[in-house]
Amino acid sequence: MTEEKKLIRCKTLAKWLKESILRLGPTFIKIGQQFSTRVDILAQEYVDQLSELQV
Repeated sequence: MTEEKKLIRCKTLAKWLKESILRLGPTFIKIGQQFSTRVDILAQEYVDQLSELQV
C-alpha cells in the first residue's frame, strides 16, 4: 500500500468515525470533542475531523 493510499484510507476512516459519533448522540459527541484536543493520542486526520464536532 502506497503512502497516498494510506493517507486516503486514514481520512476516510476519520470521516466515518465522525459520522458514526454524530449518529450515536450527544454523549458520544462530547467524547469526540474531548478526543479532538488530543493530538498525542490520535492521528492528525482524526483530530481534524473530530474538531468539526466543536462547532
